[in-house]
Amino acid sequence: MKKRISGLLIALAMLAIVLTGCSNNDKKEETKDRAEADIEWQMIAPEDMKKVLETDDATDYQIIDIQPEDDYAKGHLPNSISVPAYPVDTEELEKLVVDSADDFKEGDNPIYVVCPGGGGGAKRTISLLIDEGIDESRLFIVENGAKKWPYKDDSKLWVTD
Repeated sequence: MKKRISGLLIALAMLAIVLTGCSNNDKKEETKDRAEADIEWQMIAPEDMKKVLETDDATDYQIIDIQPEDDYAKGHLPNSISVPAYPVDTEELEKLVVDSADDFKEGDNPIYVVCPGGGGGAKRTISLLIDEGIDESRLFIVENGAKKWPYKDDSKLWVTD
């Protein structure tokens, strides 16, 4: 009788270990966030982005703005391309970025990513663009994003629809 109970307890313990292991793997996959990817994120300060906008020809760089459409209409950097994918945390929003990637693959000019806050959404966008074959050295995040863009009073540096 003791052998049966011992055997049963061992079998239950092994089953619990297997199930725990499976559920931990599921949690790891669920919490895997592209914003936490092992990428050397390149940031550009607003004052440096201002210089780009004022001195560089618009054909020498690209700007991806991932703000939601309503926020983009309220204001965005000039010459930016709207890809309303923020916060880039679902398959549907990721697809918007992936579908636009071909527009940014050509050349070797810098690509600046603007999101509302300059953080996770921009990082997720960059991670996807790298997966689509765009060289990581070309990709920059505009620090602090659109919400804290300090030059909103200058119509040459902030466009409203």
